[in-house]
Amino acid sequence: MSLLFSRTARLIRPTCYNPIIRFQSTIAASSKVTANPSLTNSFPRQDIYNNISALKLSSNGSKDLYAVMRLYNMPYLVTKGDKIYLPYKMKNVKVGDVLNLNDVTTLGSTTHTLNINSGIDPSIYELQASVVEITREPLYQVVKKKPRCRRTKTTNVEPYQTVLRINELRLK
Repeated sequence: MSLLFSRTARLIRPTCYNPIIRFQSTIAASSKVTANPSLTNSFPRQDIYNNISALKLSSNGSKDLYAVMRLYNMPYLVTKGDKIYLPYKMKNVKVGDVLNLNDVTTLGSTTHTLNINSGIDPSIYELQASVVEITREPLYQVVKKKPRCRRTKTTNVEPYQTVLRINELRLK
């Protein structure tokens, strides 16, 4: 009986061993700025502004500031001056347009982070990106073949790309 118990005891593993999640949890535990997403509606607005002051001081004048923003529900981690290559053509934009991005879930610096899953109030930060270019990827061929059929169909594919540059990322 004890032999069977010791074998099962060796098979028990932690439910989640992901070093990235462990790293995020240590940042969230060490930071005073992280908000619980289930309490965002009851989270006092004044507490966020008090905690933002700690984030402002630690961001070194927006030099070390980063943000996790979502475009079409895809998260992108950005800092000021970054280029984002989107694998599609954005509608109704031209080269040189300035976009105000307001779907940010995380703002942080090297020591503090503010994370609200439902989205951070856009009155706290300013995140602007400009459209640098709308281009196409290099031409490549896709070969399609149906099962149990000897014919192959080749198509030339040259999808669009939209390139954005982050112009402004700062806390207000």
